[in-house]
Amino acid sequence: MLDEHMKYPKWQKPCRAALLEVKRAERSAKVVVAEASVSQRSRELTTTARDMDEHLALRDAAFRLHLLKSQPAKS
Repeated sequence: MLDEHMKYPKWQKPCRAALLEVKRAERSAKVVVAEASVSQRSRELTTTARDMDEHLALRDAAFRLHLLKSQPAKS
């Protein structure tokens, strides 16, 4: 996914970096950064219908990061 095609680049960039990282040590650090950006944005959003798409995208990203933490990586 290219940056210009990201709907929410503020938190999608760190998520993408974590998902694409194959080295365990670097991936762990990137997952921490991505989780923090997802969490921060989740707290910033309101619960109005206009934010629903981003809420769903944040939920999906958080789930992917959770799965990523449980998968083995190359050293």
